[in-house]
Formats: sequence, C-alpha cells, structure tokens
Amino acid sequence: MKKIFLDVDEPLADFVGAANTFYGVNIPKEEITKWELPYGRYGKTHNSFWNGLTEDFWADMPKQPWCNELVDFLESQEGYSVCLLTAPSRKNATGKQRWIRKNLPKFYNEKRYLIGPGKWFCAGPDSILIDDRGKNCKKFIEWGGRAIVFPAPWNHRRYCTDPIKEVKWLFGLIAGK
Repeated sequence: MKKIFLDVDEPLADFVGAANTFYGVNIPKEEITKWELPYGRYGKTHNSFWNGLTEDFWADMPKQPWCNELVDFLESQEGYSVCLLTAPSRKNATGKQRWIRKNLPKFYNEKRYLIGPGKWFCAGPDSILIDDRGKNCKKFIEWGGRAIVFPAPWNHRRYCTDPIKEVKWLFGLIAGK
C-alpha cells in the first residue's frame, strides 16, 4: 500500500488565524513571507511565543475551509492510505490529538496519525508528504520519499490562489495519474 503523509498545521488547521486570536493581534497570513513568524508583532520573543501556546490552543485551532475537500480527495486515491503526520508542540502532543479527534475523528479512531518531529523517517519510495514547510519536504525527498509543498505565503508556492487545485495537480504529476 502506498502512503500519503499529511501535515496538520496550515494544510488542515488554521495555525496563523488561531495564533492571531490567541495573542490578540491581526497579522494577515499574506504578510508572513518566511518560515519564522514575526514574533515581535505578536509582542513575543521566539521562545515566549511557542512556550505560551497551551494545549487548548492546539486543540481548538479552526479547520481550514478546504480541510474536508483535501482529505476527501486524498482518501479517494486508489492504492493510497492517508496518515496525518504532525510535529508535537513544545509542551506535549495532547492538544494535537484532541484536534484530530474533534475534526477528523476517523483518523483518530483508526489510529492513522503520527505525532513527531522526524517526518523524514516516514519517507520511502511509495510515500508522499504534503507539508507547508519546504524544509520538511526537502528532507523527506532526501530520505527517499516524494513530497508536495502545500501552498502558503512563506514558501515558494506563495502565488498559488487555489491550494487544493494546486495539490491535486501536483499529486497527479508525482503519482503518475
């Protein structure tokens, strides 16, 4: 069985919107043009930003408007099994588990999710990673997998206006469909 590993934060959950709400700011996603967040605009340092995020923050992130469409498309790909693959927060992984249970209960109930920082360990010739962080995709490819950089203002796909259409097109290219 071929595998699709799907990142949670940003492809499925609105991390930036949740961070704006949590810290009481309104930084448009389009203004975040590099991977490191503009911590000063949140009134935080790098460490105080990440250390301040609570379990409830991770559990209560809103779904992206395209979340279900993306998951349904990937689940419909014959010969592929989809697994959520997300890095843990600094304090624990419970908030992310709660998010999965609440928003994508099928994945939670079927235990089709992994929480860990080393996404590249899941790489192989029959695996595809979909992630908004280019560095994760690059390392996944170096370890023998294939990858799709999910469009976001902080990566090279920033000019894409329809992220789901882009993912479908790229998936067709790398999956040979």
